[in-house]
Parts: sequence; C-alpha cells; structure tokens
Amino acid sequence: MCRRSGGSVYGTLMFTLFSGIMLAGAAGAARAQELPAMITTLIEQLAEEGCDAEALILHYEGLLARPLNLNAATRRELVASGLLTLFQQESLLAWRERYGAIRSAAELALVEGFPPEVVAELRPFVQFGETAPAQRFSNTTSFKGRNKWREKGLSVTAKHSFEAPQLSLHAVLDNDPREHFPDFISLSGQWKGFFAGDFTARFGQGLVVWKSFSLSAFGSPATVARRGNGLQPYRSTDESNFFRGAGWTGRFGHWSVTAFASRNALDARIVDSSYTSITTGGLHVTETERARRHSLHEYVLGANVACERGRWHIGVTGAAYRYDKHNGRRVQDYNRYQQYDGWWGNLGADWYGTLGSLRLFGEVAVDAHLAPAAIAGLLWSPSYNFETSFTARCYAPAYIATHAGAHSTLSSVSNQIGGTGSVRWIHGPWTLQGDLEYVYYPWKRYRAEAGTQQVKGRLLLSYVFHNGAMLLSQLSYGSTWKARLQADLPLGKAWQLAARADANLHGFAAYAGLRWQPSKRWSLAARLTVWRTEDWASRICFYEQNVPQSFAVESYYGKGIGAYLLVKYAPIRYVDLYLKVQQGYVSYFVRIFIPG
Repeated sequence: MCRRSGGSVYGTLMFTLFSGIMLAGAAGAARAQELPAMITTLIEQLAEEGCDAEALILHYEGLLARPLNLNAATRRELVASGLLTLFQQESLLAWRERYGAIRSAAELALVEGFPPEVVAELRPFVQFGETAPAQRFSNTTSFKGRNKWREKGLSVTAKHSFEAPQLSLHAVLDNDPREHFPDFISLSGQWKGFFAGDFTARFGQGLVVWKSFSLSAFGSPATVARRGNGLQPYRSTDESNFFRGAGWTGRFGHWSVTAFASRNALDARIVDSSYTSITTGGLHVTETERARRHSLHEYVLGANVACERGRWHIGVTGAAYRYDKHNGRRVQDYNRYQQYDGWWGNLGADWYGTLGSLRLFGEVAVDAHLAPAAIAGLLWSPSYNFETSFTARCYAPAYIATHAGAHSTLSSVSNQIGGTGSVRWIHGPWTLQGDLEYVYYPWKRYRAEAGTQQVKGRLLLSYVFHNGAMLLSQLSYGSTWKARLQADLPLGKAWQLAARADANLHGFAAYAGLRWQPSKRWSLAARLTVWRTEDWASRICFYEQNVPQSFAVESYYGKGIGAYLLVKYAPIRYVDLYLKVQQGYVSYFVRIFIPG
C-alpha cells in the first residue's frame, strides 16, 4: 500500500509542478516564508483552547503569500485579517482618510498604535500601494508525510492551490497509515462569486452557520468579536468540517446575498437503517471504521442576506438540513434535547458595528421548534495600550444547531448561560492580560447533573526586552490550577533559545529549545523535553514546532525524556524541504511555490 500511495502522489506532484512551471512565466512575488514567532505563539494559545490549528496556519500562510494591502483594504478586510486590534483598525482608517495612502513601513510607524516593534512583526503580512495591485496567478504544491517508527504505513497529505484573478482552484489528498488509498480527496473552486466542490461558511457570530475554524475567547480581548467571511474554498484535511456542493455570493451596493446547497457523506454507525452515532475522527483502519465510512448523507440548504453601510453590518442567516436516515440514538437525560428527525433548521439575525472606540456585536437565533439562543458583546479600545471586552450568552437547553460554531464550553451550542470578560494593558515593554469566564448549565450533561457551573480564569504577564527577548508568566484555573513560565532569547543573528515550564497540582513538564538559522536556505530547531505527572488526567500539553501546515500536539504524562530535531533546507528558489525526527515518528514536507 505504501508503494502504491507513494507512486500516485509522486505522479500528482510532477504533473502540478510541470503545469505550474509552464504557467509561471516571470517570477515576481516573494517566496513562501515561515510564520513569525508572533503568529506561532497566537496559534499555540488558540489551539490550546480547542481551535483548528491547521486552518489557522493556512489562514496566516495565505497572508504571507498574498499580503494585505493596508491602503486598499476595507474595514471588513482589516477585521477579517486577524492582524490588527480594534484601535489599530480605526487609527489606520482615520489616517488614510486624513493623510491618504501609507507608502512605507517607516510611515506606518507614525500612525498611532503602530510602534516600530509592531510594524516589524506585521511587515511580512502587509504591503503598501495607492490601490489594490493587479492580481497575478500563483501555484503552490506541497507534500507532507509522517511515519511512526513502530507502526506500519505512511501518513500522506498532498495539496495544490492555483490562484488567479477572480479564479482559485484547490486540491487536497490525505491518507492515514493502513487506510485504503486514497482515503480523503477534497476539490474546491471559486470563480468570481461562484463556489463549487468543498467550501466553508461563516456568518454572524456563529449561532446558525459557522462551518470553519473559530477563534477562542481566551486568545485576546478582540477575538471575542467574530466577523464572518461568507463562503470560502476548503483547504484543510479535516474530513467532516466542510460543506460539499455549490454556492454563490452576489453584491449589490451595500447589500450582499449568499446561497448554498450541500450534500455531504458522513461516517456513522448504522443499525436497522437508522444512525445511532456520528463519528468525525476521519480514521478508517479497522473493519468497523471502514463499515461506518460515508454510510450517512446530509443535505443542507442555506442563505444569508446582509447590509453593510459605513461602520455597521446587519445580516440574516437561515439554514435547513436533514439526514437520509432516521435518528436511532438512544434517548438519555443528557441528550434528550439534542435529537431531531427529518428536516431541521435555524434562523438568526446578527449585527456588528463600531461607535468610536467601542465595537458592538451579537446574534439572536431560533431553531425549528423556536428554542432560542443569543450572544452579545462589546469591545472597547480607547488607545493602543488598553483593550477590554465582555460577552454574554444564553443558549436554551433545547436549542439544536448542527452547524453552529459560536463560542461554547460544550461540543454543542446549547444548555448554558455564561459570560466572558477580558482585559489587556500595555505599558512600554510590559503586557498584562486577564481573562475570566463563568458558565451555568441548567440541564443535565454527560456524567453531570443539572444546575452545574464552571469557572475559568487566566492571568498573563509578559516583558519584551530591547534585543527582542521575551519573558512570559501565566497562571490559569480551569478544572485545576496551572502555572507557566516561558522565555525566548535571541543569541546573535542566527541563534534563538526558547525555554518553558508548565506545572499543575499533580506534575510538571519543561522543555529547552534551540534554533539556528545561518541563512535563508538553512534552519535547524531542536528541543529537549522532560516531564513527570501522576496520570493521564494531570497531563500537560505542548504545541511543538512542526513541518508547515501542521502543529504537533504532544500530551505528556507519567515520566520521561523526549527530543526532536526539525531541519529546513531551501535548495533552490521557491522550493522548501523540511524534515522532523522525533523518538516516536519522522515527518517530512515539500513545498513548491511558483508565482506569476
């Protein structure tokens, strides 16, 4: 099976590479770059809260390949980029209105809220120009493999993206060890406002439809305010978090209209022509897993109508969906209000607006039986040095929204009343952030009675030195107390030292890492980790640097010592090679970027 998969992927890579070379012509864009530490730290924090790390990485890698034009970007595009705070967005727009285009990074540093150190971090993701530059095409092909030492078979992921004016095409192939090749193929295309194949959908605050990655409420105060970007091509390897069908978005002045339809195959356990459970892991190795593969189909119809005028956005989203088999799940107290049969759906209205340094947002929705759900919040950022936010939510126990993605402490958007508050203060090199969340669950949950509650909190303090070194400390509380101490220290131009220690009431884990980058062609990173905890319940997770488009999530429990080595080599322009060797597995990655 390995030989077969390797040959097929090799043929695909050669074909896409050849076609890209034939189309590329004169190369004029910068080569693909690595994500800077500012973004990888953000991804680690968000992944720790349950976000899809792969989707986040693809989002920021896309910004590296196609930087945001700060002079042509609309308010919506500035928000959707995830790069700027509320104060920075409004400060930038006010500068443009008063003084015109920003022509350089040095001029950007004159804008309030953009000190030189922030400009240096943003520089790889932004560009300057009077208007949006003429869009050119590009091809990006990547191949990722992973092989565990004691496990037969190879994990393979191959991706290809073609970007041209008003046209984009994407292909994803993914295969886990011992699966029948190919296990997962995703194709998507976009031409002007038309979508076909696999796509994601994000509207409002996520109470009706948010089929994509979602930012956590504990990232920063600004991440609580979501800004949907409608339909987008799908480029991830998650085998369940997308729609498969067709869609269209049209814009008419201040109005936009979106409609989509999907028929997607799901993995489910089928008993007597009824489904008793739906699985989303994507593994099809055992006979049982293979029997569940694509045994259930879901039909989805959705639409969104929105009006955006000035600083305000108002939208209405509706979705209807059903499975092609009856619901055969066993009714329990904890899932009594999470079951339906036949057609189901949701209807919601959302708003998003800015009043000076204040941003207001929210959404209200009902399901097919009129069970309600609501979320509302505000974000206040009177200066670059201060930002705070508060969000309140109330989801009825009976509210059912299969494709919702609003902030929730449960796997579903239901059965909770809660609030989240966050404050961040910057004073020179110091940054202080505090987060607090309280949730009350009125109905019974799995292995929990009715009337339970949960409190989560985090206090973070960091200091950035003049040479770029950073010291960070964090104290958090969820199910137990946790503490973290982290340091990043540059050693000259080519060396970087990183160390971190995490501890809870039942154990600790710590690592020391060293990175060496003598040139743009070579980069080496190594890490040594030690840990000692009582059991799986007291495990400590580290999000390790890995090959592009992925993050290694390692859970440490018991006691032991581990290490890894990650090597990057760029033999020629527009080609990157990566190799990671760890005690448990080896991963490698090839990326070919051909600009036009």
